[in-house]
Formats: sequence, structure tokens, C-alpha cells
Amino acid sequence: MNTTPFWHWFTANEKTLRNIHSLSDKGREELLYWFSKHLEYYSPKIGYRFIIPPENQDLPTLAFSTCGDPEVGALILHLMESAPKNKDWIITAYITSLADQDPDYFEKEYCLNGICLKPSNIKFWALLIDPDTDQFILGIILDFPINKYDSDLLREIVGIILNDTLGEERFKHYIEDFIIKSQIPQDEELFELKDLKLFLEGL
Repeated sequence: MNTTPFWHWFTANEKTLRNIHSLSDKGREELLYWFSKHLEYYSPKIGYRFIIPPENQDLPTLAFSTCGDPEVGALILHLMESAPKNKDWIITAYITSLADQDPDYFEKEYCLNGICLKPSNIKFWALLIDPDTDQFILGIILDFPINKYDSDLLREIVGIILNDTLGEERFKHYIEDFIIKSQIPQDEELFELKDLKLFLEGL
């Protein structure tokens, strides 16, 4: 697969991406649409995350994601091999932990198609550990009734938050799956999401 068209578009538009906060809503939408399209031309399986701090406080970050598909890792590595050297960007092959970087992370709200959720409003417990992989299946409890929301959307937003909390590499290492429950289980100790990293690494 040819990575040149994607990086050619990125190089031509990276300054505008760095200043995306100064664009109109329509301008931001159009810019991100074409970024997504050019990445899709290379591979529609690759996910991504931009972090572009306002007022150039820090370097902007572009992180790629396998979206849980291990076969996509090779595509991302091939893409990274031809990434341009650019002192104004941090470009990584996987999504890193936002919780490790931002002290206010757990109070920031995620919104997806009408569902809004803060990481601090998620609690978890170890539903079980797969004896073959030693990976966890987590039980998840949210701070609102889940039956009035689309289960796929709920799973998508919780998955995004878990990846942002742990980082993609740590998530893949420790988490096999998660299940969102409507009721708090009996005789289970619930933990705050901010404790997830220590919980996983301590067992």
C-alpha cells in the first residue's frame, strides 16, 4: 500500500491542522473530513486521535489506533516508516494514556451522539479473569440508567474512555473485554476508574 498520498496531504495541511481551533465549525469539519478520507484511502481500518492544544501551549499529537484489530498494527508500522520528520508534531503509532498526561482527565466529558459521560462517573470490577490469557473481563457500571440508550453507542464511548485511560498498549495487554451492567453486583467491590491502572498492574 502506498503511504505517499496520505503524508503528502498531511504535509500540505499540517499548519492548518495545528491552528484548527481558529477555524469555523464548518472549516474544522471539512478539514477533519479530508484527513479521514486520505487516511481511509490508505486503510479504512486505522483509527486515529488528534490532541491539538489551544494557543500552541504544547505540541499537537497525532496518534494512530488499531481499533482492537491486531492485523492493523502492521499497516500502522508501514505508515509510520514513511512519516515525515516534523518538529511541530508528535506522531505516534498507538494511542497513549491521557490519564497519565492530564491531571484533570477524569473530569473531562466525553459526548457521542447524545450520550455524555465523564471518566470519573465510571466504576468497574473484575468480572472474571480468562485462565488461558490471564486477561480481564471488566464489569462496568455507569452513573445513569443504561436501558434508554443504544447499547452499541454506550459500548463505543466506554471503549474510547478505557483506551484513553490506559493507553492502547496497556489496554491490549490487560483487557480482553468489558460488559456494561445495569445493576451493581452483590458482594463485589467497585473501584473508581482512576484506580484501574493500579488495579490491573497490582494483580
